[in-house]
Amino acid sequence: MKKTPITLIPFVVVASLVAAGGLSASAQTLALQLQAVNYNPVTGAWLDSSGNNNNAQFLNGTTPTIDVGVTPALLSAVNIVGANASYGVGSHFQLNTAISGASGYTVFAYIAPTADTGGSRFALTGGSAGGALEYNLYQGHQNWLFEYVGGGGPGTGTIPTDGSFSMVGVTASGLGGAFYLNGAADGTTSGGAFTSPITEIGNNEGGGDFFTGDIAEIDIYQGVLTSDQIASVEATLTGEYITGTIPVTPVPEPTTLAMLAGSFGLLFAARRFGRKQA
Repeated sequence: MKKTPITLIPFVVVASLVAAGGLSASAQTLALQLQAVNYNPVTGAWLDSSGNNNNAQFLNGTTPTIDVGVTPALLSAVNIVGANASYGVGSHFQLNTAISGASGYTVFAYIAPTADTGGSRFALTGGSAGGALEYNLYQGHQNWLFEYVGGGGPGTGTIPTDGSFSMVGVTASGLGGAFYLNGAADGTTSGGAFTSPITEIGNNEGGGDFFTGDIAEIDIYQGVLTSDQIASVEATLTGEYITGTIPVTPVPEPTTLAMLAGSFGLLFAARRFGRKQA
């Protein structure tokens, strides 16, 4: 079992790119939320708990398993081996529905990468064509780029690959981008327009930038969140996976989820965007 430090990561309310750079926020929509509690290691299916029923299916590699009780709050994570079946069809989670980046993205994840990030990119998000958001780890830092185009840039903090967890986040749009690491700002980048949507989790279009390690949760928003919204997401992830003060519960079975999707999504959005109480 991997060793996970129990030292709590301090929560810091930080200004987002919207506040620091004078950029206006676009409309924000929670498009995808994948939590380890909703992953089936037998079928490789990962249920979306955002209320959009945008489930993901693992393809082309060793089916990820569950690492039990590995976060500081003793919650589980999806353990992705990262075996690359062949170039162009690498192992990844395929989404039911592509996530458009017309208004940009905000992505947050609680991860414990185990691959050496010094040589290759290890993608958390990717597309099926050039110009999609590839949010990855590269040379020890979080990084984003337009697939096969470039742009974007790296964060400044170092992401450990010793099995310990990090809370990472990024905003990316035509107005620019910013990174967040363990509740603090982690640098800014230039921006640009995304010409194709996110369709994959854990790899990119070429299949060679597969993620290896644990993912406890990954959330994808369409649009750039405000500083208050970013602080709320960070506080929720901290409560779920670090302090254990916010419960993580499984989503209903798919048929029940479909009936509840509208109200569930609204309730979830209110919880994630609610102001943190003093």
